[in-house]
Formats: sequence, C-alpha cells, structure tokens
Amino acid sequence: MAILGGTALLAGCAATPSLTVDKLDEPWRCASVAWMELTDRPASIAEQRIRAEVMRALEGKGYTVDETAPDCLVAGLIFTGARPGSPVSVGVGAGSWGGNFGGSVGISLPLGGGPRTYGNLGVDFIDRELNAQVWRGTLEAAFPTPEPDDAQVAAAVQQVLASLPAPAAATAP
Repeated sequence: MAILGGTALLAGCAATPSLTVDKLDEPWRCASVAWMELTDRPASIAEQRIRAEVMRALEGKGYTVDETAPDCLVAGLIFTGARPGSPVSVGVGAGSWGGNFGGSVGISLPLGGGPRTYGNLGVDFIDRELNAQVWRGTLEAAFPTPEPDDAQVAAAVQQVLASLPAPAAATAP
C-alpha cells in the first residue's frame, strides 16, 4: 500500500506533456508533403529521428510524400524549455513491523535544485501555394531531456499528429 502511494506521489511530480494545436480556419489543402530543412547546418541525431518518424507517420495517415512538387512542406524541431523545480518535496510512508503499524511524513527543501530542462516538439505545415503556415502542433515537455531516443520520439510524434486533419482530397487535372 505504501509503495503504491509513493509511486502515485512521484508520478504526480513528473512533467505531463501538454499539446497545443494552432491552425488556420481555411479548408485543409495538404495531400502531398515534403520535408523542409530549417537550417544549413547538418541535422542532429534527434532531428533525424523526428524527420524519419514524422514522415513515416504521415504516410501512415494517408499523405503522399512528393519531394518535387508537394502541396505542403513539413518541418519538425526539438527545442528546450525549462520548468522550475519544485521548492518543496513531500513524501508519505506507512508500514508495519512486528504487529505494529506506523506512518511518517517527510518534507525536504532541495539544495541547488534549479529548473529542470525538457525537450519540446514542434511540427509545422507550410502551404506552398499560400506561402504560409497552416498548422502547428507543439508538445511541451515531450521528452525528459533535449536528446530523446527512438521510442520517445515515436510516442511524441504520434501524440502531436493525432489531431492533424486528414489529407485533402486530390483534385483531378
């Protein structure tokens, strides 16, 4: 029982990812997509993971990858955010020993427990015809560190793209 209570308390202290989606009110016009590099520097390992997972997920949702003439360009990035560390930590425990039952409450103040750094994920869609951003999903506290592993990237990308509109219907020429 005490273990369950302690686990619940620790889980409550962890940062919960927060998803924000911003989009234009115009009808969705993206059926084909291509990746848009954001800088002239080589992509980091984490950025390469984001690119691969976003494009894989988009194909799974029915989007067509067209590197020559896509409807929309897609960009994804990891950026860091800091959340202040909790100034006070409270622990509760209970247990029995030799037929007796006891409980305790512990309170601690961290020494040098400054802000915690989290990796955030942003995915953008730019409509090439409008030359404007038409959709953005941002997942704050997506990763416990700014350098996520493959499993963390896959979970975060799925969460961000869950609210993405379906591909636009292809128009006949």
